[in-house]
Amino acid sequence: MKTIYECSQSKGVKWFTAIFFLVIVLTILLEIYFVSKGADLIGAIIATAILLVVPITCVLIFPMYVIADDEGIGIRTLARTIRIPFENIDHIERMDEQKPLFGITNTIRLCGVGGVFGYIGWFRTKGIGTFLSYVTDAKKAFLVYRVKGLPIAISVSEPDEFLPYYLKGDTGYNLKGGSK
Repeated sequence: MKTIYECSQSKGVKWFTAIFFLVIVLTILLEIYFVSKGADLIGAIIATAILLVVPITCVLIFPMYVIADDEGIGIRTLARTIRIPFENIDHIERMDEQKPLFGITNTIRLCGVGGVFGYIGWFRTKGIGTFLSYVTDAKKAFLVYRVKGLPIAISVSEPDEFLPYYLKGDTGYNLKGGSK
């Protein structure tokens, strides 16, 4: 059975994304103003291209939804679907306020985005180590520990429906990666 879970963004992520895009638009308008006053056109075009690479990349890599089916978990972005087969899932752990995934003092962003559309990229935290993140709402996050590879953090709009899907045994695999 295939189930699709939407990756809704938290209110803070929505605000941060809106402010980010507002700054990008204002910066491009400022460049247009300076070009109209005689600034270098080629330099402005290069600066605008560089400014546009970041938001376009963010749009391409942010998670839209998570697909759970009989083969495993898929994280769908505009650019691609990241598949985690059940054979590679050791266990899934839900993050909550007692175990925050993205605390101010305990998480370091190694490479990626920390707020625009979510927390996407490679992060490191003291208790977990390095992990790959596709989280849009930190309060609804799960950590998928894999048999091979880094753990992957995901979030879904309905976290209370996501984990029981795996616990009730509909998948054909238990959470330790082996057949039933």
